[in-house]
Amino acid sequence: MQPMTARLLVVDDTPANIQTLAATLKPAGYQVMVATNGVQALEAMSRVVPDLILLDIMMPVMDGYEACAHIKANPAWCEIPVIFLTAKTGTADLVKAFELGAVDYVSKPFNAHELLARVQTHLTMNQLRVGLAEKHDELARINAIVRSAFGRYVSEEVVTSILETPEGLEIGGEERELTILMSDLRGFTALTESLPPQEVIGALNVYLEAMVEVIFQFDGTIDEIIGDAILVMFGAPVARADHAARAVACGIAMQRAMADVNARLQAYAGPELEMGIGVHTGRVIVGNIGSARRTKYAAVGANVNMAGRIESFTTGGQLLVSESTRDAISAPLQVAHEFRVEPKGSARSITLFDVRGIGAPYDLALPESLVVMHPLPTPLAVQCLLLEDKAVGRVAHDGTLVACSLRDGELITTAPLVPLSNVKLLVAGTPADDPDGAPAGEIYAKVTAAADSGTQRARLRFTSVSPELKRWVQQLAP
Repeated sequence: MQPMTARLLVVDDTPANIQTLAATLKPAGYQVMVATNGVQALEAMSRVVPDLILLDIMMPVMDGYEACAHIKANPAWCEIPVIFLTAKTGTADLVKAFELGAVDYVSKPFNAHELLARVQTHLTMNQLRVGLAEKHDELARINAIVRSAFGRYVSEEVVTSILETPEGLEIGGEERELTILMSDLRGFTALTESLPPQEVIGALNVYLEAMVEVIFQFDGTIDEIIGDAILVMFGAPVARADHAARAVACGIAMQRAMADVNARLQAYAGPELEMGIGVHTGRVIVGNIGSARRTKYAAVGANVNMAGRIESFTTGGQLLVSESTRDAISAPLQVAHEFRVEPKGSARSITLFDVRGIGAPYDLALPESLVVMHPLPTPLAVQCLLLEDKAVGRVAHDGTLVACSLRDGELITTAPLVPLSNVKLLVAGTPADDPDGAPAGEIYAKVTAAADSGTQRARLRFTSVSPELKRWVQQLAP
């Protein structure tokens, strides 16, 4: 701080001392305020706050020690440097002065050059302190902004890793065993077609808000949100030995949270949503990928893709896990079914487990659902087309829907159906003069069970039903 900008408060009850100090300080460019005791000093400071105080000890009304105590007790004044300027030179006096918060102690009579040097030193040090405090506040503000911004996309652990570890921003990764969770909604396409864009985004945000909250509760790190699909990794950036169990517990908690999501979505008058979840454990490359301008913390590798393949076999409300995930979990699992599948891109078939619950320390289970299918008064003729990666096959097979509920159906067809395959049913509709007739429409479904050969009686789980057909099915319920 330059002398011309520094305001000094001189507190001394001896006029000769005040004159001597003024004659020393003013020529050096300092502005000088004067008080003759501690009470006057506090009154003067309430009007104009000085940058430094030169304080005598032995004064009437209020001595220097008491004045210093009042100054340091005031949050607005406590950082002002106080230099005791006194004839008391005993060790006990010095100790008491520094205990009260003084920055220096100058004995009378004083050397003018020494006093000026000490004053300038403490003014400079205080200016540096103020500057550092301002920088600290600015960094804290920026840190809060970064945490708030990053925290909308990644977990708190990733934010901490980025902010506290300089190498956390470097491009590159490491091979590590993780557990990957992939979730995807059923019925979301129908929602987008039945609602205006703004309401679709609102409904999607209701879903994502609930899911992200659950994911962070189990220390999952969101790798990607792609529309209504969520890709989550467990075991990075913070390594955890129980990453597989956390992922499965998280998946169950996410499914349980869908009841509240659908209750909140009633405001949008859209169809009820269901979610499928696939979980797989394996070695992946995890770290920062991208460029200097655009970086993302992510996991890559065949085992990430496998989690997506497993999810594609799920029906709404289901949690399927791979054998590697099941084997990595010590907690007891409640498994409803297990079956072999041949994921696309995999050289071998794999076993999947339909997990309904996990034991201690999580003790979570999916609610039991009783499915009651009602025989149709008149079997409904349909055309059955097989789906492959969401592409509709060209060959249509005749079929008959003989029973259904809002979510399930029983189909008789000559189509070569296998469990977990996807189908599209085309309903031509019944004559208009039939009061109980079905309207025209489409049903997308996944085969949950099928006969081994010949005419197939397949059990279906509906993934999407056109609104007209859905209303017709609702009317069939007793």
